[in-house]
Amino acid sequence: MKGSNLLLLLIPAMLVALPDDGLGNVDKQRYQRLCQRLMAPCCWSQTLEFHASSEADQARTALADLLRAGKSDREILDTFIGRYGERILSEPEGTKWIVLTAVPILMLLFGSIFVSRFVLRHGRRQPVALAENEIQLAPDWEWE
Repeated sequence: MKGSNLLLLLIPAMLVALPDDGLGNVDKQRYQRLCQRLMAPCCWSQTLEFHASSEADQARTALADLLRAGKSDREILDTFIGRYGERILSEPEGTKWIVLTAVPILMLLFGSIFVSRFVLRHGRRQPVALAENEIQLAPDWEWE
């Protein structure tokens, strides 16, 4: 019973991203791919593929219209970037993508090198053995 209820909740979410009739199979695939690359302009929390709001519906309609007009993917993305700014993209392009991908990887790499060197350096030290006749006195603060 729980599985069927979950399926009933997911069906409207799956139907949200379907374009109007008039797009061929290739255009429907492009439409789905572009919906995955564009964020919903109302709250910026989900892509157009899943978000259900009037602003997302308008953006999907504009996307379908641009596809019907024969625009390329780059032209469509540029149109949305011009209208909403680069925030409309679900993944940044160009240098920003490189920085947002490379910096965390480099930080993880350098951090792991630092930690491993620290552990190796401080883990190898052996305690100094005292001779039988030597007495090790505790510091004064331990007696208080």
